[in-house]
Amino acid sequence: MTPETPNSNALDPQFARQLMSEAKAGLINASAHEESGLSDASHHEIRERVVSVTKGNDGKPQVRVDSTGLSLDHKLFIERVLLRHLDSADFSLAGVYFQRGVTTPVTSSPVPAPTSKKSPFGLKIEKQMIPGVKSIVAVASGKGGVGKSTVATNLAVALAKSGLAVGLMDCDVYGPSSPQMLGARGQVEVHGSKMVPLTEHGVKMMSLGLLSDVRTPVIWRGPMVSKAIEQLCFDVDWGTLDLLILDLPPGTGDVQMTLAEKVFLTGAVIVTTPQDVALIDAQKAVSMFEKLQVPVIGAIENMAFHRCGNCGHTDHIFGSESFGEFLTARKLRLLGQIPLHKDIRVAGDLGKPVAAGDGHLAQVYSEISNIITKEVAAASAVKPANHKELH
Repeated sequence: MTPETPNSNALDPQFARQLMSEAKAGLINASAHEESGLSDASHHEIRERVVSVTKGNDGKPQVRVDSTGLSLDHKLFIERVLLRHLDSADFSLAGVYFQRGVTTPVTSSPVPAPTSKKSPFGLKIEKQMIPGVKSIVAVASGKGGVGKSTVATNLAVALAKSGLAVGLMDCDVYGPSSPQMLGARGQVEVHGSKMVPLTEHGVKMMSLGLLSDVRTPVIWRGPMVSKAIEQLCFDVDWGTLDLLILDLPPGTGDVQMTLAEKVFLTGAVIVTTPQDVALIDAQKAVSMFEKLQVPVIGAIENMAFHRCGNCGHTDHIFGSESFGEFLTARKLRLLGQIPLHKDIRVAGDLGKPVAAGDGHLAQVYSEISNIITKEVAAASAVKPANHKELH
């Protein structure tokens, strides 16, 4: 059973009837129910909320769902279940769209595709400013193991050295590493209802790693992770910051969606190594930010090359051509190239970021931070702590 030709805006009535029938009969099963941790999202609710199945102007099936009273987690769960079923029916390009109070019955008449991008994934976005924080920049990679946390930590230190009031929020709930690399140790104090971030190398930092034992794994489902990120944003006394750096975890999941829903992101920086396997996920990260309407400031090529300390030979261990193609294809600015160097790793393990020093590696991070500062200033008029204009 296949839809009509892409030239028609109507979905094959037989296919639409079958999918609606299966939805109402419960054949679209909620096998991911327990994995989601959403004990209050019932199978019955998913069946009853499927309103219509049509085809958009692009020829792709569209499933309309009544979103009245649904939370973000409910919407994501329902979308995930429906898309899984559509994939199994060879309709992997189908889309699920949420609308409030939809009562339209199944029809084969044309339904225009949504044009508004203000609510990505059909979600109602209710963003807030973090008190005292002027601008927020997310550092993301899409893939783990590319040195994103190392880059985020050193950039935060370099920005603080330039005179900005800077904070660093470690958003990796499952593998927080920023406290170790920044050398932030000690007990987090609570003043009133707010946690007080620790300060190291001129950077205010908060991480779940400061609130739990380093040997104890965090075993949380999605909703708990989202709640923890929300608390790190709004239940921390950040004071007055020119710039808050968010060290995002790998992937495009709960943390990224929570931040997109709750806070205004000034921009994003993509960190990747230059080999193809890392660039695949970097592509996904860029697409995610585009979908969420977050400007991508540019990309950093981490571990770009290794220069032998004895002979001076430069070796592009992870390749070089693919990264340039990535920048061109996505029309991204190159923010800088960071070498694969032992001193960066050693400094991170010791909690003394190389950006805090004065060597050539510190200069690399300083130059990148200067570019980011100018881009953020242009977007949100960020001013350094001494209130001088940025140039």
